[in-house]
Amino acid sequence: MKIQYQLRGLNPHAMTERPLEQHLEHLDGLIPIRLAQVVLEHQRNATPAFCASVDLAVPGPDIHAAARDHTLAAAMLKVAQRLEEQFVARKDRQQRRLKGRKQCRRVPSANSR
Repeated sequence: MKIQYQLRGLNPHAMTERPLEQHLEHLDGLIPIRLAQVVLEHQRNATPAFCASVDLAVPGPDIHAAARDHTLAAAMLKVAQRLEEQFVARKDRQQRRLKGRKQCRRVPSANSR
């Protein structure tokens, strides 16, 4: 998985650690992520001032989440939660679809004998 960060209105030297990296590694275990584009923004004239958005390139339709809050950490936490919700929902849909296919195959028809 490749992660690209884009910082807007934030001091790049203040960002010594990679935010959201642990969350993305956890999600990568559920569905493989090829590319993660993370945008962290501080808009001084807006309320709430911090915005975080993530675009994930995954098999199937890409996944996107964004959030705003009064602190950067809170905005990133909201984004991580929204991404996890989407991953879990996608996995559940896949499981139901596969389960339905297996049940259809197991039911023998009365005319086949």
